[in-house]
This record gives sequence, structure tokens and C-alpha cells, in this order.
Amino acid sequence: MAEVTAEMAAPLEKALRERAPRLGVHRVLAIERLTTGLSSQSYSVETETASGPLRLVMRVEPEHGVIPPYDIAREYRLLREVHEAGLPTPGVVHLEEDQSVVGGRFILMTFVEGVIYRNMDERLADDPARLAAMQERFVEMLARIHDTPQTVLPNHTSGEDAARAEVAICRHRLERTELLPSPIIRHALDVLHEHAPSAQRLALLHGDYRLPNLMWKGETISGVLDWELARVGDPLSDLAFTQTIGRGLCSIEGELAARYGELTGIEIDDRRLVYYRLLEMVKGTIIGLAGAYDLAHGGDDLRLLSVARIAAAGQAIMGGLEAQLEAFLET
Repeated sequence: MAEVTAEMAAPLEKALRERAPRLGVHRVLAIERLTTGLSSQSYSVETETASGPLRLVMRVEPEHGVIPPYDIAREYRLLREVHEAGLPTPGVVHLEEDQSVVGGRFILMTFVEGVIYRNMDERLADDPARLAAMQERFVEMLARIHDTPQTVLPNHTSGEDAARAEVAICRHRLERTELLPSPIIRHALDVLHEHAPSAQRLALLHGDYRLPNLMWKGETISGVLDWELARVGDPLSDLAFTQTIGRGLCSIEGELAARYGELTGIEIDDRRLVYYRLLEMVKGTIIGLAGAYDLAHGGDDLRLLSVARIAAAGQAIMGGLEAQLEAFLET
């Protein structure tokens, strides 16, 4: 994907005038790259309309990235559906299929006001009462996501099919980005495929549910961002993500997991959670390896350094992973 610069404001402005006249954009005043996201890149776009200034967010599909396959059109349709269903997501206002405008297909969304917190944010760690209130909102929002109907993402006939589909995606990503042989990861994928659990029910999953992907106004969630990993699967998969790759002050475990169970009626089955924690560990390690692969092959996006760190952390836990696999198989 080409880097979006001030010089590209003119082609963006032209495209919006011609293909999105309903927005009423007269001028694109500024394009600023945002630091969030590790794959699709987001930009703040300041525009001038007949009604006054309008700030939008542009999310651009990468030509290459660490979590393929990419489909910004699918993300657009999903965001439109979940927004209409009442979730606090950005409103999508335009899908651009012409890659020549900014170097990749993109969507434009409304700008959501709010504050973003890190997984281990000191502002929350130092305020226990506020943290407790936000943890409750964090769990409630995930329960709402899992109860939201949608028709965009493909469904699965069983929990095993959904889990095995994830394993197959991981295997494909590993094959295209493996710099050195990874026998433990491959063994883990074999085990995860063979022992895919049944889900109590299938639901819409966010896939990357963590504090940095939420916007907050006070103790209220004003926006749920970054839906490119959304899928249909076992809700416990999202819980396992908060306990592993997305681990932080709002990890859904212990009393928070019990609260999630109360809200959804879903049994918090320990063995299935162990399975999905293993899957998330493997998935995160493979994504990290993809970042390292892109760096080794000339990638110059600085975000890849952050992604590659996941690989380093993942490789560090691989020894422990083998022991956890054996423990899982014995249960």
C-alpha cells in the first residue's frame, strides 16, 4: 500500500466529489496517519463541506499484511450491519473500490470521540473504583457483541467446523511466512485440529477485543474499533483472547468470566477455554512470524517491528506450549 501523504489529498477529494456526492465534500484539508492498528492503516481526514468541517476516518486495505486474507468490502458491510443493530461502532459512509486513489481500497467512517487506554494503563491501575466500573462495561459490551445478529460473515454448521476453520487459516499463514521450521507450532495445529471442541452456540466474534480497540467517554464505551478479524465462532474464543494476546487490566477471567456467564447464559467451560487459549497463543505467534517475515523481505512499515515482537514473545513461550499441549491432551 502506498503511503498516504498531503499530496494525495487532491485525488481523494476528486474521488469523493465524483463517487460520494452525498457527503458534500468540497475540499480535503488534511490527512493524518493514525498510530492505531497493526495491519490495515487508518488515517484522520479533515474535510470542508457546505455544512461546515467534517472529520472522517479512512481505513485502507493493505496490499500485503500480516493477517491475510483482507476484504475491506466485507468489513464495510459488517460495520454497517452492527452499527444499525445498535453497537457503538463508527458509521461507515463510503466504500472505495478504486485502488489508485490512495494505493488500496478503503472505507470512510465517522470519527468517534473518546479516549483509548492501553491494556496495562496506569491511569486505570491507579484508580480501582474506575477500573471496576470499566471492567463491567468491558464484559457487558462483549456480551452485546456476541448477541448481535449479522448476515455478512459466513456461518458454520458446528463449533468444530468454526474452530477448525481458524486452525486452517493459521496453517495457511504459517506456510507463507515461515522463515525457519516450526515443528512445535505445526504439532500444536495438528492437536488443535483433531481436538476442536463443540460450541454451546455460535456467535459473532470481534476477534481482537482488548482495551486499545475501544473508545471511552468516562466509564462508557463510545466506540468499538478494528473489526478486520471478526468471524463467527465459539464465544469462549473471544474470552480466551482477553486472557492471552489481549491480556491486561480487563482480562475476562475469574469474577469477570462469571459475570459474562450470567449475562449470556454461556457455561464457562475450563477445558474449552484451555483449547482456545492455546489457539490464540499459536495464532498470535504466527502473526508475529508474519511481521518478521515481512521485515526480512524488505518491509519498511515501522508497525512491523511491533508485530515482530509478538513472534519473539511467542517463540519464548513455545517450550511452555508443548507442556500445555500435553496437559491438554491428558484432561
